[in-house]
Formats: sequence, C-alpha cells, structure tokens
Amino acid sequence: MKKEFSKNTTEVFAKTIFHYVPELLKYIDEIKDPRKRYEYSMRYLIMSEMLMFLSEGKSQRFTETAYEETKYLENISKITEEEIKNIPDAEIYTDVFSRIEKEEMEKFQYKINYNMIRNKIYDNSKILGKYNLVLDATRFQKAHYEISKEWLKETIEGKTTWYLSMLELKLVANNMAISIMNEMIKNEDKKNENETEEEIKNKSIEEMKQDCELNATKRMLPRLRKIYPRLAIRIIGDSLYPSIGLIEVCEEENMEYIFVLKDKKIPTLLTEFLTIVSMEEGNRELRETKERIVLTLWENNIDYKGKKINVIRQIIKNKETGKCNKWMWITNREITRKNIYKIIYCAKLRDYIENQGFREQKVTSGIDLEHVYSKDIKAIEVIYTIIQ
Repeated sequence: MKKEFSKNTTEVFAKTIFHYVPELLKYIDEIKDPRKRYEYSMRYLIMSEMLMFLSEGKSQRFTETAYEETKYLENISKITEEEIKNIPDAEIYTDVFSRIEKEEMEKFQYKINYNMIRNKIYDNSKILGKYNLVLDATRFQKAHYEISKEWLKETIEGKTTWYLSMLELKLVANNMAISIMNEMIKNEDKKNENETEEEIKNKSIEEMKQDCELNATKRMLPRLRKIYPRLAIRIIGDSLYPSIGLIEVCEEENMEYIFVLKDKKIPTLLTEFLTIVSMEEGNRELRETKERIVLTLWENNIDYKGKKINVIRQIIKNKETGKCNKWMWITNREITRKNIYKIIYCAKLRDYIENQGFREQKVTSGIDLEHVYSKDIKAIEVIYTIIQ
C-alpha cells in the first residue's frame, strides 16, 4: 500500500535543506545540462526526485499520481523559485538522468558535503582529530533476467540473479551515515592482474566479492583525496579490506585506516603479533566489571611485506554465559595506552553503514533501494546519488 503524500513533507524538506545548504539551487544550476531546450529545469527534476524518495515513492511514476490531489505544484514552485504548471511524465526523468555525466553529480554531492564540513556541522564527530569514513558495498537493484551486460550476476543452486553493486564511503556523524562518495562495481573488477578466465570461474563468492570491492576502492580513494586534498580522514572497513594493495593506497593518499582482521586472513601477521604480545614486555590491559572481563592486547610496527602494521586484539568474556567474543583490527595509527579505546570505538563505527546506511534505505525508510528505478546504467548512478 502506497503511503499518502504528507502535506508537511514539502515544508519540512524545504526548511531543513535550505537551513543547512542555503545555496542548494545554485549548486543544481551548476550541473551541466545535456539538453539544449527543455520544459522542466534541472532544479525541478532533482528537487522533485528528492521529494519523491522522501514520500516513499518506489517508482518514477509515483510523481504522476501521488501529488495530484495536493498542493504539490504550488509548493515545488516555491522551492525551485519557478512556476511549475504540470507534473512531467516519468520518462522525462530517465531521459535527462541518462545523459548527465557522473562527474557532474559527484561535484553536486561534494558541494553539499563541503558546505556542511566548512560550516563545522560535523566537527563534533571527529575522533583523534579525524573524520570517520566507513567503507562498504551494497547491492541496490536486483532483477531475475539480464538487463544489460553491465549488470553483475550470481548463480546459487541453479538460480541466477542479476544485480548492481555500489561501493559507498559514508561519513559517520551525529548518529547518521552520510554519503561522501560512491563507485559502481564493474564486471571487470572480478579480475585481478594476470588472472585467467578459468581462475576467475573457480573463485568462491566471498573471493569474488573481496576482489570487486578492493578494485573499486583503489579507484575511489585517489578520487576522494583529489576532491578533499586536506581533509583529515580515517577509512574504516570490514574484514574484506586488509590487503597490501589497499594499505599502500591509504599510505600514498595520506589516509589513516582501521580494518577488521580475521585470524585466517594474514596468518603470518597474527603469528608474529601473538608471539610479541605474549612476551613479558608485551602490551596488554585487563579490565573487569560485574558483567564481563575485557582483555585488550596491542603492538606497533609489526612487519607485513615491508609495511609496519599496528595490531589490536580484544577478547571479551561474558561472566554469566562464559561466552568469549574476539575482535582484531589493524591500523597505521600508532597505538598507545591513552588512545587505544578511542581507536576501538572508531573501528566499531562500521556498523553505522549497515544500519543507518544500507538497512534504512532498503527496509525501514520506504525508499526500497533494491527496486529497479531505471534500466539505464547512467540514469541509475544519478538516481542513486540523489537518494544519498
């Protein structure tokens, strides 16, 4: 059942967005319009698309029907500072969005985020002097047939699903996960250098996912640093991301990182860490409360393929159940007794991208991120960025 368009949605939307980003219309006007002549401005198309998602519209045709009995045209005209007489057909959105260059939407997203950063809206979220950016990928459109060669596919138990996957970098601030940048994962990301087609076919789903995300990350992080050359940032990722290639990219781009490390991921690093930390001079701290016992171990400058890696391992035992949970992270930030718990806190911010990020957009917000909003790959990238 489609949710009714709220009479307050437009007013709340306008007050909020123009309070924080007063030059939003100017930023939209700066997007290079691919059309020579048009009936509907870029201001209208983008602002109305934002409103459509806020109103839980799950298709482009939502705008043709849901707004008919409201003061939508009057209100959107006030927002865009233009006189809008008619609601456009859904095909107009796809036609225009399919011709906008991704770089134009990336600039638009940057201007909004830069405005927020410059005005210190997110300053309280800095930890140890840096903003926390969480890295992860999500599937955001699914189909049961091949739409185009650009779509990824996966076959499980004889059933094939086609999908798109986007690598996201989200800033965790004010209990929110805010999109900073995204990168579409491509079919060629499945392949590592010098791999044969046969080797690619024999990869597990987990290995394929890891290679796709790592290759997309290596493209995205240099772009991020080029756009934000002086921003103090920390990249946080799950257990897919620890690799010598990504560690080198972070170092080259002057980025701090914290990655989850599973025991079997880099066994040589784990062995050396456990050897050092078990010595009498090893770094460790034991804390105990009524409910649990927490053992935290750490060491700096452990060699991994010529790189100096800093490692944290934490074991938490529940006194009531006797159950132990183990976590391990690697970072290029020097670990001290004074900052270790702040580093661990940053590492656990990774949950925000799943909960306040992807889960809300797929399940709880009504946006339905997995819906096929368009079959055109360029239009999809524009729509995805507008959702963010």
